[in-house]
Amino acid sequence: MGPFRSTFALTLLVALGLAASPQGARACGDGEAPTSCGDVGAEASAKWMLKHVVAALAADKPAALAHFTKGEAGFRTADTYVFCVGPDGVMSAHPNPVLQGQNVRDLHDSDGTYFIRTMMETAAPGQVSAIRYLFPKPGSTVALPKTTYYTRAGDQVCGVGIYESDAAAPTDSPGARAAHLRDRLDGAMPPALREDWTAFLEALNAEAGAKAVAMEKARAGLQAAQAALAPPTTTPDD
Repeated sequence: MGPFRSTFALTLLVALGLAASPQGARACGDGEAPTSCGDVGAEASAKWMLKHVVAALAADKPAALAHFTKGEAGFRTADTYVFCVGPDGVMSAHPNPVLQGQNVRDLHDSDGTYFIRTMMETAAPGQVSAIRYLFPKPGSTVALPKTTYYTRAGDQVCGVGIYESDAAAPTDSPGARAAHLRDRLDGAMPPALREDWTAFLEALNAEAGAKAVAMEKARAGLQAAQAALAPPTTTPDD
């Protein structure tokens, strides 16, 4: 852990000990807290990120959409990424360049679920909804069950999804416990430390996102190498 992280972490713990529930702070279980005390794992992480997606769009829409697309500024982790669709049905932010800039209003899965259209029709400001459909992970062509949490932010409909394979991870795993602790601290953060806390989380998420991208590239390279080394198929006439 670098000097910034260790110093900030110590300051954070001291401040929380001295002012665990300051005026205006949102504590775990409060009506305006980002998640409930029982929220753990991938679902809580997706909802937590979506809250920050809305804030980023309100602050600087062009910069936010660029960050979402590139997975920068903490808007991509090993399990989640952000995507947004404009009022015209065009994908305004997505890590997959094939989808970026395309009209995806009628995009649907093999079960006939028009998930983009449904999100555009039902998304509401200040409300998080959920939809389940089949969609491949970035870098893959295999459609997997996925639940996306989405909301409306200005003229954008944005979502953060989790795949069932990721959400099924044990809630007592180190990653799940870390997500739970992060969400509780986020809700109880003193206003004076909010800026440093956000920067701290963005740094952690950026590292996780970079590792996820590297793993996807390594996996794609391995698959290509395996295909190149595989013996050629033969037919009875050969």
